[in-house]
Amino acid sequence: MTVHATQPVVVAFGWLDREHLLGSSGCHQRWSELDAPAPGTGRTFRAAFGRADETFRRLDALSRALVLAAEAAGLATALPAELRAETAVLLETQLGCLDADLRFARSMAAGLPEGPIFPYTLPSTSLGELALRHGLRGPSNCLCVLPGERSVALREAQLLFASGEARLAVVARAEVLTVARPSVEVCCEVAVALLALPEVGLREVAEWQGAAAGLAGWLAGLRGS
Repeated sequence: MTVHATQPVVVAFGWLDREHLLGSSGCHQRWSELDAPAPGTGRTFRAAFGRADETFRRLDALSRALVLAAEAAGLATALPAELRAETAVLLETQLGCLDADLRFARSMAAGLPEGPIFPYTLPSTSLGELALRHGLRGPSNCLCVLPGERSVALREAQLLFASGEARLAVVARAEVLTVARPSVEVCCEVAVALLALPEVGLREVAEWQGAAAGLAGWLAGLRGS
């Protein structure tokens, strides 16, 4: 087994909250300029990036947010094709697929079960959407976190790097809820980062340190701070 002790670098990043969609691809959009509030509608991908994504319309809110943040990160160009089989995909989340669960429950209560949303009542389905779009074939893991826990997926990526199971990782944190609950407010905050071992030879980006406070705070976990 190959053991890597070096610190991974941030090669690309994407950030989505209720005000902005931005990333290292150069994307910087305000939701007030797009077609709907975060995380948008079936038309948002075209509105944000100027081209169609034929499957975007069917996605649940969590998957839409992740796909948009990953696109803002520029994963399609930042990820070398020959390394995608060695790229892990990891998500940390407290709310998980609660939004899809509630949406499906409402459709059942109305007597009109919303079949297409049912697959998204598993939080790992959103990772599958990222993996399929970008050809990621490394380890995949959805990690449930407690309130206040941060950078759990980043630490998991470092373990995969140390064991030699991956050389790159698409790592995300996502909390998305479109309808408030008694104890949970509406929220939409997603961070996506492409991490790589230095030996891979991809250039580190520094802009994340000033791009968004939430993103910077999350990625600070890479440095143990």
